[in-house]
Amino acid sequence: MPANVHILGGGLAGMSCAADLCKAGVKVRVLEAAPQVGGLAQSLKIGEFTVDLGPHRFHSNAQSINDHVLGALDGNVHHRERMSRIFLFKRFFYYPLRAGNVFRNLPPLILLRSFLDYWAMWFRQKVSPLPDDNFENYVRKRFGNTLARTFFSTYTEKAWQIPASQISPDWASQRITLLNLWDVVKKTLTRPRDVPRTYVSKFIYPKEGGVGSIAQGYRRIAEANGGTIVTGATVRHMRHAGGRVTAIGYERDGKLVEESIGADDRVVSTLPVNRLVEMLDPPAPRAVLDAARDLKHKAILFVYLMLDREQVTPDHWVYLPEKHLTVHRISEFKNFAESTCPKGKTLVCAEITCNEGDERWRMSDAELSAIATRDLASVGLFRAEEVIDSAVRKVPYSYPLYDLAYRKNLQTLLGHLRQLKNLVSTGRQGLFRYGNMDHSIAMGARVARTLATGQGPDHGEVATEDESFD
Repeated sequence: MPANVHILGGGLAGMSCAADLCKAGVKVRVLEAAPQVGGLAQSLKIGEFTVDLGPHRFHSNAQSINDHVLGALDGNVHHRERMSRIFLFKRFFYYPLRAGNVFRNLPPLILLRSFLDYWAMWFRQKVSPLPDDNFENYVRKRFGNTLARTFFSTYTEKAWQIPASQISPDWASQRITLLNLWDVVKKTLTRPRDVPRTYVSKFIYPKEGGVGSIAQGYRRIAEANGGTIVTGATVRHMRHAGGRVTAIGYERDGKLVEESIGADDRVVSTLPVNRLVEMLDPPAPRAVLDAARDLKHKAILFVYLMLDREQVTPDHWVYLPEKHLTVHRISEFKNFAESTCPKGKTLVCAEITCNEGDERWRMSDAELSAIATRDLASVGLFRAEEVIDSAVRKVPYSYPLYDLAYRKNLQTLLGHLRQLKNLVSTGRQGLFRYGNMDHSIAMGARVARTLATGQGPDHGEVATEDESFD
């Protein structure tokens, strides 16, 4: 068992790890740059409204992880029936797709083309199969060109801002649960025993305090068992020598603080793996730094529109794939928990992807609010005059970008970091893995178990199985 564990990053992976280590009697210190813990799963107060950084729903096929979260929430929980849809052609399509709903709502010409394209692709696959070498081919060969473009490729290109042919097929295999068009029909008409995790219809969500209550619960557990959580602490550098981390430098209240890492200490990093490599002192070799530069994230602009109405939709979130709209997804937190909004009011969170520092990122809050309001009012979701206030939050490291080179670059970075024997890089950011909340929590719990007992399941195996993570 290590003498001390220094955890960099207070998201779900870091905080679940901290809680378990503290309960095991390990001395833990967490460094978190934000004013509060939670990472991408934190909650904020905007006036009378409680908001998350986009929509979050928790469920897990592992009962141990469900119990882990229920323990953190300590009764502050209720169950919700999942509802998410696609808004297209001014009509709602259920997601995952349902055959009857698709057939009724698609314009007749597009529906006809969809069937013709699907069977044309089916015959092509018998003669000259398309390889699963990128996202575009992955969906085309399973749904035909028209359905692939209508429901999958257009939205993906809009969100990622690169061609679907430049996106890894890993993104499709993890986010699209349907096998093909025939699978849509079968799943509509039957109730199969074994269904992918996306088809889980129920999820849990805190009654009060938003999704950030989960990380706050882990913080209470850690501190009750002697852990130290330092917020407002931005890690600036990591010194190393002889194959181990020797010191961590972080900035807090305008001052640079350096903490030595003892011979029997361990460091658990949940920071973005490319940024962690760039913090190393001495620096990594040029080839490793090039891989860090080429491993990219998409930033998200969260635009919160407060509305003088009871509800906009019954959905937890709605996808907006049409390219003439800047917003690509909205969520309505009132549908997760009534406590998030005052009576008679609601709030819509509109998401806009960008790159940190680009034109969208540099826009003012007023400009972004105007874009979101115009988009959503133009498709009839609400009237512009119903917006009573707005706010914006900009998050740089939101989505790991699964381009065609990401696997090679990631392997280069993780291979270099493995040379530091007292360091573990884990979590969504530390493994550059677009998993769900339960995956992050499982990673943190596995690292804690391994550090506390000297053995345990590999945290790196979480979210690598053949299942969908939507």
